[in-house]
Amino acid sequence: MQVDFRESFAYGAWIVSSNFGTGASYRIYIRVFDPGRSNWFANKHLGDDAAKVLGRRTFQGVSESDKWDALERYGVQVKSNSKPKNPPSTNTVVDFRRIDKKLAAYLFAKALFEGMISGKFGSDYRKIMESEYVQKFEVDFDDIPCVVSAGQDHGIGSKMLIGVRRVSALNSRNQVSFEINHCAGT
Repeated sequence: MQVDFRESFAYGAWIVSSNFGTGASYRIYIRVFDPGRSNWFANKHLGDDAAKVLGRRTFQGVSESDKWDALERYGVQVKSNSKPKNPPSTNTVVDFRRIDKKLAAYLFAKALFEGMISGKFGSDYRKIMESEYVQKFEVDFDDIPCVVSAGQDHGIGSKMLIGVRRVSALNSRNQVSFEINHCAGT
């Protein structure tokens, strides 16, 4: 297994190479942050304290600077009355103090690979360039309690529901790309 992180202020991707228990090697490219495409998944759901992120996203109990940070960092949109549009009731994060980031990236990639092979992103993943968006795709962190939820649904678990789509076909070099752009569950 090989894991590479490409992260900057304006872009974030995880690249995982593994055989995922098969006879061939695959390269799974996962876009986790791209504000140009309204993809704030990494900022909202990877690494930060769940309660702090929820407070910022809902403007509850935070300073004015935290509100401005939420606009920039989480892509929060506001209504004319300066309240957030469609604020979440729960925020869920993968807590990297509880799981190694490389292992988490591998488990995301493994779940996406297995989902692709089983047809969750369309049956012809070798020819069709993009899949439909899967609203509630489950990532299982192998019973490692690293998924922390704050808000209406709160607690610690080992599974996370995400929103994801395949954004390329599996090519002849066994490479495929996915985009995770929001968390659809707790």
